[in-house]
Amino acid sequence: MGVNKRLNRLVQDTIFTRDLYLQEYSPVDDSTIPLPNPILDRFCSKILPEIGHQIETLYLKGTSIEPVLHATNYPNLNNLGLCDIHFKQAMSLFVDENPLIHIFKNQVSSLKISFNNKNNSCPMVGISSVIFQKILTIYTNLRCLKYNPSSPFGDALYLYPANGIAICPTLLELHVSVTDMKQCLHILDGRFDQLRILYVTFDSVSPEFFNIEDNVGYFY
Repeated sequence: MGVNKRLNRLVQDTIFTRDLYLQEYSPVDDSTIPLPNPILDRFCSKILPEIGHQIETLYLKGTSIEPVLHATNYPNLNNLGLCDIHFKQAMSLFVDENPLIHIFKNQVSSLKISFNNKNNSCPMVGISSVIFQKILTIYTNLRCLKYNPSSPFGDALYLYPANGIAICPTLLELHVSVTDMKQCLHILDGRFDQLRILYVTFDSVSPEFFNIEDNVGYFY
């Protein structure tokens, strides 16, 4: 069976089209890489316009992110993964002027984002925090956020005190890496007043950490 016929059969398979992971597996180092340009172009021009209305989960990587998001409408998309994204690309995505903003505002309830900072000599702490705040402001239906959860220390999240003001009242689950234990306490200061599950990675623990009043159902 030719490649075109196999692709046509996949397009008609609702199991395939409902959850789409557009990444190529590399057995050399057991990793994933963006789709090659010829395959990506075929998906964007021929396949995605036919199945966009069926897609509920979409995982993209690196250079594939913007072409795929712009390829068609995704009225049922609720689970989005943006892997290996550059911080400049992320900054341009999460602004009100971006034509994709309607997807982010109301549809997506689960978001995973991980950054590619290999070619950037400067730590991303400040930039990462700005992007984090933008996401919380834009995504009004967000239930689960996995925000750069395996980042190195230099790229971890830095949070400022929020004075107990809830900034994301819908968020139930958060996966994040922070710069230190104090940042973990800031997560629990009331800004996420519905948070039930927290996965957090930080560099060190001090004794006062264990004296907090914890309202989170599960803490890892």
